Amino acid sequence: MTNRFIPDTKIADYKALQRRLRSLAESEQFEEINALLDRDSLIGLKLANAVLKNKKYLELLLDQGLDKANASEIELWLKYLLPRIGFRRVIAILSNKLLEQPQQVARALYWLPKFLPPGNEQAAILLKNLLNQEKQMLGEEYKTVNPSGQIYKLILRIKNTGELAVFSGYQLGSKGSKIIVEILNGEDLSPTGGVRQVSPREIEILDPQPYED
Repeated sequence: MTNRFIPDTKIADYKALQRRLRSLAESEQFEEINALLDRDSLIGLKLANAVLKNKKYLELLLDQGLDKANASEIELWLKYLLPRIGFRRVIAILSNKLLEQPQQVARALYWLPKFLPPGNEQAAILLKNLLNQEKQMLGEEYKTVNPSGQIYKLILRIKNTGELAVFSGYQLGSKGSKIIVEILNGEDLSPTGGVRQVSPREIEILDPQPYED
C-alpha cells in the first residue's frame, strides 16, 4: 500500500491536486485523500466528492467521519459525502450503526433533516423512523409510548441465547457500548431477577409489549 505525503503547498492549489489525483488509480486516490483528511478535512472531502467514483470508498470515509467528527464537524462530512452516497443509503448505514454507535449516529441525525431530498416522501418516512428509533434508545432509555399514552419498555432478545430482557441501565462510563439488561420469563415477561451486561450488538429490539416494573 502506498502512502504518499501531500506537500502543504499543493493543498492550497486545489485544482492542480485534483488533476493529479485524476491521473491515479482510484485505490491510490482514496489513499491520498484519506491521508489528507487528517490535515485538511475540507479539502479532503471536496476532493472525495469530485474524484472518487466507487461508493464503497465514500462509505468508508463516512464511517471515519462518524467515528472522529464532533457534533458540528459531521455536518461537513454529510455535505460532501451524502449527495454521492445517496440519502436512503446513508439512512441504512446509520440504522445499522444505531445499536453499536448511538452517540455517533445521534450527531449525524441532528443534521440529516437539512439534507432531506425535497418532495421525497419515502426518504422522509425513513428519516422519521430512524429518528424515532434513536429517541427510543437515547432519549427514552429503550422505552416507547403507545397511542393511549402508556409507557412500555422495549423488549430485547439476546441473540446468542434467545432470552428476553429489558434495558436496566448502563455500566459506569460505558454508555453506548455496554448495557445492563434484566432477564424476563419467556412465557409471561415477568422479571426473573437476573441481570446481565451485554453489548448492544448482542441484542435485537422487539416490538413493544406490556411490562410492569
